[in-house]
Amino acid sequence: FPKLDEIPEGKNITWNKLITKYLPEPKKEPTPKLPEGKYQVIYADPPWEYDNSGISGAAQNHYPTMATEAICNLQIPSAENSVLFLWVTNPFLKEGLEVCEKWGFEYKTNIVWIKQKAGQGFYVKGQHELLFIATKGSFRPDDSLYIRSVVEVPKTKEHSQKPEKFYEIIEEMYPNKKYLEIFARDKRKGWESWGNEL
Repeated sequence: FPKLDEIPEGKNITWNKLITKYLPEPKKEPTPKLPEGKYQVIYADPPWEYDNSGISGAAQNHYPTMATEAICNLQIPSAENSVLFLWVTNPFLKEGLEVCEKWGFEYKTNIVWIKQKAGQGFYVKGQHELLFIATKGSFRPDDSLYIRSVVEVPKTKEHSQKPEKFYEIIEEMYPNKKYLEIFARDKRKGWESWGNEL
């Protein structure tokens, strides 16, 4: 970190800019190979690459991020009839739809996760995220009429990690299927997990 006399003068110098300038570059981890086989249920929380690296809470200060093009280019091992549950933050709605299409899925609807506390945001403080639901072929849930489109559960302690509740929702909608989580942080019984944080 710089000494006081090394800090450049100017009105545009902020604490966040200084922290970011002198933070070490995020580690570049090699991308693991996606699992073989065909999966009926795909659950994904992509590490979206934000254009906000100048703040200390930026995503790339917590984990390696990926450009949308790189996410789109992943060869997802989905079955002919399958479903995708894709986490999308509000600045990335267009990109989320693009990822669905490139992976071979058609957007159907979404679930809104309302967090008990607001986090950072661009124009307003963000307090919700969207879980897109998209399908490939014909793959309707067994029975989802009791699943509500709005889920209110607290945020987890880890940055961007999603609550256990959403695994339960997916398993209720599509019981006893072949599950794959990509960009996973932890392994889950009955699921195949892929990601560089495992």
